[in-house]
Amino acid sequence: MEMLRRDDRQGLKDLVVQQPRSIRYLQGRLWDPEHRVRQNAAEALGHAAVENHELGRELLRRAMWALNDESAMNGKYTLPLIGEIGYRAPELVAPFIGPMTSYLWDEDLRPGILRALCRIAEVAPNLIADIHDRLEEIESHVDPGEQECLDHLLAVTGEVQD
Repeated sequence: MEMLRRDDRQGLKDLVVQQPRSIRYLQGRLWDPEHRVRQNAAEALGHAAVENHELGRELLRRAMWALNDESAMNGKYTLPLIGEIGYRAPELVAPFIGPMTSYLWDEDLRPGILRALCRIAEVAPNLIADIHDRLEEIESHVDPGEQECLDHLLAVTGEVQD
């Protein structure tokens, strides 16, 4: 927990590689009350996914399940994990982008989905090109951060489609 609070990114990266049992603990930290702890846990798990692609796919499946109402979980806390895995291993996240964006209608999930997509677009804009039409359907929002991310994604997907 101390590494999560101290922003010890290298220590966390080493931890997930050297001690795979730490992964379960880090998954639980995705719901921590502190944003910084949640984000650091997501980044560390993203590194774990790069080291072990099967683990990465399993983490993505669980994150997607958490978005589903049937899971009885608040899936918005798993969205940074999806973004971090996508940033580090775009090939792993590619099959999950369509299903994730099917939740853009949900006002509680939409900001996190857009942030995850922005993170993925940093390294693999081609992966989000197919969702340009879905993004265009989203109305403008009062939240400037959400609108900025949406505008960025529309620009990126528009460029890739041209």
